[in-house]
Amino acid sequence: MKSVVTTVVTAADAAGRFPSQNDLEAVQGNIQRATARLEAAEKLAAGLDKVTKEAGDACFGKYPYLKQAGEAGENQVKVDKCYRDIAH
Repeated sequence: MKSVVTTVVTAADAAGRFPSQNDLEAVQGNIQRATARLEAAEKLAAGLDKVTKEAGDACFGKYPYLKQAGEAGENQVKVDKCYRDIAH
């Protein structure tokens, strides 16, 4: 993943110019919002297991045939893999 600084400098370089005042203000604003973004990411990560479980339960509830033999949820190992995939 590229940083905002790299993106701004690369775009300015591709245009054959130095970063403008607007470019630098965008970088500054992005840096100032970094704490809020990290806090949001931490809150989302803290609830990942709950969201994953709810999503998996909803899938198995909506499509009960998935629990039949030969399907994705026929045993606990496969169910666990489904939840793992949802989390990813």
